[in-house]
Amino acid sequence: MNQLARYIRGPLILVALLIVARYLFPNKMTFFWEVSTFGIYIIANDILYGYMGMVSFGQPFYLGVGAYAAAIYLAHIGHNIFIAISLAILAGLVTGLILGPAYIRLRGDYYALINAATCAMGLFMVEKVLYPITNGDDGLWYRSSMHQTPFLNLKMPSDVFWFTMIILGLVMIFYTWLDRSTLGAAFRGMKASESKMKFLGYDTFKLRWLGYTMMCVLAALAGALYAINYGFVNPSISEPARAAEVLVATLLGGPGSVYGPFFGTLAFLGIKDIVSAVMDRWELAVGILTIIVCFYFEGGVWGTIQTIGSKIRGQTIGSKIRGRTANQTGAVSIKTAEDGKS
Repeated sequence: MNQLARYIRGPLILVALLIVARYLFPNKMTFFWEVSTFGIYIIANDILYGYMGMVSFGQPFYLGVGAYAAAIYLAHIGHNIFIAISLAILAGLVTGLILGPAYIRLRGDYYALINAATCAMGLFMVEKVLYPITNGDDGLWYRSSMHQTPFLNLKMPSDVFWFTMIILGLVMIFYTWLDRSTLGAAFRGMKASESKMKFLGYDTFKLRWLGYTMMCVLAALAGALYAINYGFVNPSISEPARAAEVLVATLLGGPGSVYGPFFGTLAFLGIKDIVSAVMDRWELAVGILTIIVCFYFEGGVWGTIQTIGSKIRGQTIGSKIRGRTANQTGAVSIKTAEDGKS
């Protein structure tokens, strides 16, 4: 029971803070929704990069898989939003199971580039090859065909926010479990030395395949949330040029940590939101900040917060120990003086 509480305490606090922020800044509800959804997307990438050390330049492809799976269903087949989300998750799972055995055999630059090529091919397919289904650059519009859902009407942005909070909480609980589980330790072990993991008897091929499939499912889930919230999907969601955004947000937050993806997302989207109100090229500010973080803050935003917190706790504990030592020394001195008088 105590272990379960450790898994859910942090995610629940995070979700509660987002809800409080949504009411403190009511005009920024869309921003906090995007932080939550983009955060799930960054968590998917962090499983690859932060835990297994695999850099991918094709993440928009996996986001687009989920978005288009949900959008095609709602535009051409049915009207149930929950079925659309389920189909998006299934599409991510199938993508991981099919592409995984081939892609995870590659390492380093080759893995990064094959994902970039896949992203480019995916963009070409939704723009040209599948034009009768995807409507090309004009995209798919389907909000009017979405049916109202029970309890939460996901046709309304305010209810989509609450639904996303539930999804974010569940994803964060899973991610917390992964970070503290044997599976998470095995992922880190492969990042440190795959040959040693093989020597210890681990099937690193299956581990990489599992991690890759997890990434596909979570990225597809984020894509489905984008599709449901906007009621519209076009090829821009899977543009290869957007692959850098994922890596930058991962680096800013601190790769390989539970809350790094969230803080990286908050920093990335926060700077974008603030700077874009002043200048068009907000990417310049994000680029400068990323360079500073890479050179001076190796653990990212979350790692820096943890370091500062550890120093404060260390100073507090040190003060308490010094205080106790001083009290004990004083007590010994007084007793010695009393003994001398007697």
